[in-house]
Amino acid sequence: MLTIDGIHCELDFDAQGKQFGSIDLRFSNNEFAFSKIPVPVVVIKNGPGPTLLLTAGNHGDEYEGQVILRRLIHEIELEDFTGRLIILPALNYPAVLDNSRISPLDQGNMNRSFPGIEGGSPTSAIAHFVSSRILPLADAGIDLHSGGTTAYYLPSTFLCTTNNTELMHQNLAMAEAFNAPFTYIVRGENSASGFDPTAHVRGIPFISCELYGGGNVDVNATQIGSAGVKNVMQQMGMISEQSECDMQTRFLNGIDGSYTLSASFAGLFEPYHEMGDEVKAGDIAGQLYSVEEVERKPLELEFEKAGIIMARRNGARVIRGSHLFMVSAAMSRDEVLNLM
Repeated sequence: MLTIDGIHCELDFDAQGKQFGSIDLRFSNNEFAFSKIPVPVVVIKNGPGPTLLLTAGNHGDEYEGQVILRRLIHEIELEDFTGRLIILPALNYPAVLDNSRISPLDQGNMNRSFPGIEGGSPTSAIAHFVSSRILPLADAGIDLHSGGTTAYYLPSTFLCTTNNTELMHQNLAMAEAFNAPFTYIVRGENSASGFDPTAHVRGIPFISCELYGGGNVDVNATQIGSAGVKNVMQQMGMISEQSECDMQTRFLNGIDGSYTLSASFAGLFEPYHEMGDEVKAGDIAGQLYSVEEVERKPLELEFEKAGIIMARRNGARVIRGSHLFMVSAAMSRDEVLNLM
């Protein structure tokens, strides 16, 4: 049993077999004054071996990861692997129940709440329990994201940089094992409130991923994510070798080679490009139409830099400042290694 002030979990994380339980958080408001918030947790253990922490529902409106982990929980049998899986398929449980990016209880964004505060608001308290009690049990971790209801992302691994060179090599090896079509390189050192950097501070190899989104469950993205999780399990020696794949992940520069194209006024946006398209500086991204001023001439928006369209907005109606596209330049593996 793991316990901290105001939150505990009855599961025996060292017991053999498949266990279903919850991280129970005490919180008092009009709805929860005489109840608890039960964050689902599953522990699957077969003999000695490494521990892999798998999470989804960090944002409640991101569904591919939630489906992937729920499928894994019920499909995997003890004889299929060795070691231990700790699975939290609905990490920010209140947000998952609310189908929203953030928690309805405190407006907390889980992925901006690590390492959390003991006895803090619900989102912060859950983050603190996971980072202080569960994360130290893991030899590695993967946090599964997607674009949520407002955006689409190319299926990709997110690799956060760290000042720990050995750990950076381990994270790169995990990202290459996961083998999503793209790996997006971002600075992790200045993102202390994120899940990945919190794990890195503890010296734990950890990656996250974006698996499409748009408020649905994409078939291709769930296949990529499921295969990626099993590829990492194979790399860690937890399962037998996965089938060979000729594709190798391509690296995208999210450090100084990425930018977003935003709407300059409210209206309707007509895109001219799809995700994954390679564009040049000066290419027309699409047209922005005023909703209220029909007589207003539509505005052609241009891409400022060349690169690959990694993300785009879900929904035609936009307001001033809405991100329409994110474009990232490709980078080589050697350039990634030069960051270490």
